[in-house]
Amino acid sequence: MEEDMEYSEEEESEERNLIPERLPSPVENVSEENVSEENVLPSNNEQNDSSTDTVTDSLINEPVTKCQKVSVTEESSADNNNENTDDSDQSCPICMELWTTTGEHRLCCLRCGHLFGRSCLLRWLQVSCTSSNRRCPQCNRKAAVKDIRMLYAKKLVCIDTSELEIMKTQLSTVTAEKNRIEIELSKSNLRQKLYEQQLTTMKNRIAELQNQLSTTKSDFNRCQSVSANTSTKFHLEHSLEICKEDGCRVLDYNHWYGLLAVSQKSGNPLFTGYGVKKIDVENFVPRQFLFLHSQAIRDISFHPSQQSILLSVGFDKSAKLIDIQNNTIMHSYTTDFTLWSCCWSGDDSNIFFAGAQNGSIIQFDIRQTSSPVGLLESPNDRSPVISLATVPAYAECGISRGGFIACRLNSCNAYELKESTYIPKEINLQGPFVSVRYDKKNNHALISCRPNERLPQARHIVCSIEKGNDEMVLCNIVHTFNAGNSQRLLSRPCHISVENDTLIAVHQESINSIPFWSISTGNQVHTLPVSDPIIDMCSFKINDNVYLATLSARKLRMYKHNSL
Repeated sequence: MEEDMEYSEEEESEERNLIPERLPSPVENVSEENVSEENVLPSNNEQNDSSTDTVTDSLINEPVTKCQKVSVTEESSADNNNENTDDSDQSCPICMELWTTTGEHRLCCLRCGHLFGRSCLLRWLQVSCTSSNRRCPQCNRKAAVKDIRMLYAKKLVCIDTSELEIMKTQLSTVTAEKNRIEIELSKSNLRQKLYEQQLTTMKNRIAELQNQLSTTKSDFNRCQSVSANTSTKFHLEHSLEICKEDGCRVLDYNHWYGLLAVSQKSGNPLFTGYGVKKIDVENFVPRQFLFLHSQAIRDISFHPSQQSILLSVGFDKSAKLIDIQNNTIMHSYTTDFTLWSCCWSGDDSNIFFAGAQNGSIIQFDIRQTSSPVGLLESPNDRSPVISLATVPAYAECGISRGGFIACRLNSCNAYELKESTYIPKEINLQGPFVSVRYDKKNNHALISCRPNERLPQARHIVCSIEKGNDEMVLCNIVHTFNAGNSQRLLSRPCHISVENDTLIAVHQESINSIPFWSISTGNQVHTLPVSDPIIDMCSFKINDNVYLATLSARKLRMYKHNSL
């Protein structure tokens, strides 16, 4: 209120100063000094005299006020003040910048009437002031955000920033688009790098496949030439579908009863699991199915001397003894490990072994049914024991008392009994290993290996086990048969005893066929094309005829050997 009163008093004083005061008569006060040359027109005969008289009359007749005397000086100063006032009236007293008609800094006021830019006023009330002390920046009167009013003055000169705001909006839009394009560019560059890597990988794969193709063609041509010139051939006699779903894994032959035992998945929905089906090989007809394991069977083996005993192991961590004649389970052994392989001991027919997934070999005695009788650890290799083979007693063998050979994925050892404990002796061959078989006729071990970095071909090594030291046996390699550069399945080969020779039959994945090699010559003598991958094989004789049984995931086939 005091400020308003002071403002009114100042206005009244200014108004009083603007009231004109009457001056004395110009005739009385005008002297020669007051008449300047500027007020005298140049003389020009009579006209000059008359004009002079007219000016003098006008000065006499028209009164002169004090405000008119000082008007020239006050007008110039007023113009300057007006310019400064215009500039100051158009700027925000907080930031001293000109306010605008649009945008964040548009013109607004408070209840007290003071003008500000809206963004500055909001920042002052919300940030600079506390919630209990919000006041006008100029008059210090209480104010709030709700008191802000937008002004639309007629003669108020404001900067039109609409185009600027449009440009700012366009700039932000362009910047956002630029950022989006940069992100898309980075993603495209990343995709390009990935595609380049994939392209390089595919080129390498193409080169590898081309090499495989050339190798396969050469192998196939060689097999065709061998097949055309050889007199030893196998012909398909019978084919039998064992199960409709993939479930077959291993087979073994019992020469006393003339039957094949084939592992398969149960086809009965009431008794899910796995068992063994008996096949009469003379008539090639299926017999009974024996349900044995709740999970897949990994290996089976007939007893070397007791005609009706069959040993089986499976992924359900159990080993079972089956009476194949009476179709009954004699005994079941439960272990703590998943079992992968089994075999009978070559020095004691009452002992059998089961290879476990953790690399250990569990020893059992059929005369002791309560628990295993021993555990053979392998501290250097904890990979699964994928294959076991019985080695009978043979004086010139490296394990002359008999024992067995065990293949883990990464190591191969011969085990011999010494002071009631089976001692491992390393066989110095390079894996990874697939299977091991032993031929009693020639006392040869057949050890199969997958390709590795140094040896790119799958190898089937025929060797004899010679005596070495306490830690190692000597491996006398007779032949090494290469079978292509692919070996994904744990397929088991077999020996085939023919007249005056022994053949090695393996499944070669690269050409999807079974090549036959001669032990006596070391040459390939025959090849047998197959339609599906072969997992297991075994050979046997019936009435002096040699047969080869092959097992895939679903089918059993029997081939007869013809010597022309």
